[in-house]
Amino acid sequence: MRIRRLPARVATVVAIGAVAALAACTSPNIDSSTVVEIDGRAESAAEFVNAGCQRVGDTITVGSGSVQTAQGVGAVLADGNPPTVNSLFIATGGNAMTVLNTPVGKVGSATASRAGNRYTVTGEARAANLSMKKFRLEFTCS
Repeated sequence: MRIRRLPARVATVVAIGAVAALAACTSPNIDSSTVVEIDGRAESAAEFVNAGCQRVGDTITVGSGSVQTAQGVGAVLADGNPPTVNSLFIATGGNAMTVLNTPVGKVGSATASRAGNRYTVTGEARAANLSMKKFRLEFTCS
């Protein structure tokens, strides 16, 4: 298996997308829980409580996290049947992981599903150390 380094422009696009996702999410879902699992291990729910979600047309932007601990999640999905993941960034426990599925580049993989207003995203994200980490993310977007 050959491992390639992430091009600087792809890393920049992912970072900007994650910041935009976090900044755009101004409407937290106060009665909902956000689930983040990395390699089958649940992350602290307190770090990801009440994910913010914003819809603009068919685009769903999700963001949740803590400035104090530098942990969070940001995602941009295209709503559909099933939804598709354009980009995803997870920072937790000293790890930064990303999925990118755009014309700029592809990193990792993710699939999404929806049941009512509840979304589930699973796949493998590329970590900063170039390893692949399995993840599962669940959030509610009204």
